[in-house]
Amino acid sequence: MKRIINILLLLFCVSSCYDDSKVWETLRDHEARIARLEALCNQFNTNIESLQQIVAALEASDQIKEVLPVMENGRQIGYVITFSHRAPLTIYHGVNGQDGHTPIIGVKQDTDGFWYWTIDGEWVLDSIGHKVLANAAQASVPHLKIEEDYWWVSYDSGSTWTRLGKAIGENGAGDSMFESVTQDDKYVYFVLSNGQTITIPRTRGLSWEYV
Repeated sequence: MKRIINILLLLFCVSSCYDDSKVWETLRDHEARIARLEALCNQFNTNIESLQQIVAALEASDQIKEVLPVMENGRQIGYVITFSHRAPLTIYHGVNGQDGHTPIIGVKQDTDGFWYWTIDGEWVLDSIGHKVLANAAQASVPHLKIEEDYWWVSYDSGSTWTRLGKAIGENGAGDSMFESVTQDDKYVYFVLSNGQTITIPRTRGLSWEYV
């Protein structure tokens, strides 16, 4: 009995003397990074859906009525864009990341005049090798997710997923698919990270610029 008591006392001493604060700090940092990744992934998917709506607005000859900033903790992180004949949409600036690659989903106009989805500058192809149209009426919107520190993309509303590059970086992810959004007296210009520019007419003067 005395031996058991001594063992229990030894275990109590070891557990009480062990400093596990670094373990908990590492765990909290990991959870915080995962939360940032999830938030950024949600922003990227919002941008993808908004990009599809921008293409649809272009094809329907819609106009932009208003652009308002999206604020978070006193910092501007994007814009809410209001059209004349469709629901408002939101685009986010993105956050610079290191040691990880964010897949750049965009659209590109082909020689037939239609806009098609691209990923990292390459055409997105369907199961029979055809380019996928990037308009609200005829195409599924690509979606991103992060699992086990990797980006995954789905082109069929989540039925199947394809693994892409590593998602983990110092800040969690990479830049927005929008390189810049600028305007002049008549138009708003959405410059994509793949080099394409989508130009939408505006209904009245605006006084903002995002680069």
